[in-house]
Parts: sequence; structure tokens; C-alpha cells
Amino acid sequence: PGLADYCASKAAAVYFDESIRLEMRKLGKRGVKTTCVCPFFIKTGMFEGVQTRWPKLLPLLEPEYAASKIVSAVRCDQPMLIMPL
Repeated sequence: PGLADYCASKAAAVYFDESIRLEMRKLGKRGVKTTCVCPFFIKTGMFEGVQTRWPKLLPLLEPEYAASKIVSAVRCDQPMLIMPL
């Protein structure tokens, strides 16, 4: 409870990314690429004090780890990155 606005913004980001990809394809713009990043909680000030029920399954992500995975996904033209998977 209390996360509706946060969850809605994340869903909007996923569907915005999908729309951009489809529009670029329809326009024949092959050089435009996107990477949609869907992380679990990253240990930043925004999520200070957050705990996970299943730390082995869904650990809180270290910022350096998340940044490394994101940069790698962008460089590899990965359309979607879901972390921590």
C-alpha cells in the first residue's frame, strides 16, 4: 500500500520505451536504440531503510553493481534489463 504512484510511473516507463521502439521501427529508423531498465531497490537515499523479505531472492542492489549492469546492457543494445535476474 502507498506505492501506486511509484508503480504507475514504472509501468509508464516500460510502455513508453515500447512505444518509442515501435515508432522508430515503423519510421525505418534503425540507428535508434533504447534500453529499458527495471531494477529492484537500489541502495540509495531514496530507499533508505527499505528491507526485503527474501534477501537471497531479491537482494537490495549496490549502486556500483546496478550502474555496471546498466552500462553493459546499453553497450550490448539489450532492449530490457531486469535486475537482479
